[in-house]
Amino acid sequence: IADPLSTALGVLALAILDLQSSRVLYQTIANFQSNQRTVRQLNEELEALNGVLEVLQGTATNADVDLAILRLPLLRRGMACDDFEALIAKCTAHSGGPKTSFRDWTKLRYMGDNIDGFKNMLAG
Repeated sequence: IADPLSTALGVLALAILDLQSSRVLYQTIANFQSNQRTVRQLNEELEALNGVLEVLQGTATNADVDLAILRLPLLRRGMACDDFEALIAKCTAHSGGPKTSFRDWTKLRYMGDNIDGFKNMLAG
């Protein structure tokens, strides 16, 4: 049986990493300054995720709460945010300034799905 304090600290560390990853991805997407509905919705989802992760950071220090079950989802979301941010950087090579080229948006896929699929994964 794992020590509750070390479990809480491990989950807290993952929550902090996830929060940093989602903030970086949020800033990357916000830099597009796009009115496209999908991008706006993804930004809203990332804002909501940031809020949840900030609350989780505060909760993780409470010894009465078992947060071990959150390790894998937090790890996956953090990795997904990092991967998607890297994918955006790769796929926007033809874009200049705040405008994103159509070709870049058509290439943007995460694990075989589009931005909506990524947004739904974050929400899940």
